[in-house]
Amino acid sequence: MTSRSEPPGISDPGAPFERTALAWQRTALLIAVNGALLARATPALGAQAIVLGGATVAAAVLIWVLASLSYRRGRGKPTSSVLTAHARATRALTVLIVAIAVCDLLAILLYR
Repeated sequence: MTSRSEPPGISDPGAPFERTALAWQRTALLIAVNGALLARATPALGAQAIVLGGATVAAAVLIWVLASLSYRRGRGKPTSSVLTAHARATRALTVLIVAIAVCDLLAILLYR
């Protein structure tokens, strides 16, 4: 893999914030798709599947909105304060993804 170095003074200081916001939005989109599939693919679970899928989609919408707001608020702030906020959000997102994975696993095992 080759390394590209940018000339000094050309880099965009807002680019890291934009890349992070886009990554969070992609994550939110995949969580929403997961929630929709969870609600659709588990008719054996009945209303619980719809509730879990709806809650997952709602969490994805919340992540999307928070990512957009974080990007807008992060521009112009010191990187260290933004990274601290992202570290807390990343921990919370990790817990959410593990919970969704457990629900998915249970749905798969109960659907058989």
